[in-house]
Amino acid sequence: MAKSERFAVIGHPVSHSLSPPLYQFMLTEFGIEGKCFRATGLQLPKVLKMLHELKIQYFNVTHPYKEKIQEHLISISPEALKIGAVNATVEDTEKGLIGHNTDHTGVLLSLLARFQTLKGTRVLIAGAGGAAKAAAFSLCQAGAKIIFTNRNSEKGEQIAKEFFSYFHPLSKLSSLLSSIDIVIWTIPGYPPSLELPLLSNQVVLDANYKDEPPQNYFGKAERLDGLNWLIHQGWQSFCTFLGRNFEVDSLFLNRSLSFLQTSRELKSPRRLVLVGFMGAGKTTVGRQLSARMGWDFLDTDVMCEVAAGKNISEIFQDHGEESFRRLEKEQIEKSLHSKDTIIALGGGALMTPGISQMLKGNAFTIWLYQPQEIIEKRCTLSSQRPLFDLASFTRQMVEREPSYLHASDLIIDSEGGSVEEIADFLIPEFPFLE
Repeated sequence: MAKSERFAVIGHPVSHSLSPPLYQFMLTEFGIEGKCFRATGLQLPKVLKMLHELKIQYFNVTHPYKEKIQEHLISISPEALKIGAVNATVEDTEKGLIGHNTDHTGVLLSLLARFQTLKGTRVLIAGAGGAAKAAAFSLCQAGAKIIFTNRNSEKGEQIAKEFFSYFHPLSKLSSLLSSIDIVIWTIPGYPPSLELPLLSNQVVLDANYKDEPPQNYFGKAERLDGLNWLIHQGWQSFCTFLGRNFEVDSLFLNRSLSFLQTSRELKSPRRLVLVGFMGAGKTTVGRQLSARMGWDFLDTDVMCEVAAGKNISEIFQDHGEESFRRLEKEQIEKSLHSKDTIIALGGGALMTPGISQMLKGNAFTIWLYQPQEIIEKRCTLSSQRPLFDLASFTRQMVEREPSYLHASDLIIDSEGGSVEEIADFLIPEFPFLE
């Protein structure tokens, strides 16, 4: 039986990322079994520990971890060292984590699909973060002449020095724009004060892919969608992860672009489902999110107790687990008719056939991940966990993990955080909800 590959994208916020559907698309295209997950957490070292425990060997790194992750790596590729940022990481199970940067490939291939050569072209790079550095690295290698501009002049001047270039203030760009061939836009979003009155013979490679810019934001210039950059760097990461050079052509790139354009328009219903083992904090975090967001909160265990007129232990004792699971499935289906609702599922709910499929498209599902030793300690000390059986604990963890992985739209390592901290950390993940 072929190994099922596990990929992830880590960052915060990361729920908007289109990298997971892109990797899923590539896995399907190249006939490889596997899945890509979105993952985040309160502390980067614990996120990395979680990925190791879940046997996720390959992951893309996005904001705010691209620089922070370097101290946790045993090896960094030369281009990542020069750029000062890592966006693709491979775990050597015997040695540790190895960091790469494929953003620069994304820039280069996106532009070479439009230009025969970049040698001698005059390129304005707007921004001074990791994406700007990746762009500068690739363009310098291609022989382009680069100029930096940035809202923070100090950072802009610093990056210009790193690449032996020079900095031009945003406030004085008008005198420079007519001489520019290409603009690399790495500034997040489209601040109204930064519109560029470019001409029709000029090209903008926009790193933003979540949204379209306001009309005429870049004047009459041709805009290359940030999805092009995403696809090319994603392809290079994919090859790096699996140690193979997957050949692609224009048809593949067009299919990828069309797929991501459709994926970008998809929105999740305004329902959040919290899953995880008993003791993971689903109920307490759910209530805190409810208070913060003004949404309703439903606990499907409580719904089952109300429907049966008995507590969970009594339902199991009087009617058996099979009867409880039928009741639980009915209550979960009922909960999914509510909007603006946070729903906490019982620890074993996803083991019932059909529930995971029921969640897909009807809710955004979050796995509150806690290490085994934390769950064991909480459940052992709690008098409210009559169903907790220490002898079967490890077996249940192993059995349920694939179900949690399959159902999850986001995995969060919440170890060490208070209920309030976890809720506050999660809220920035939800602006994409319809």
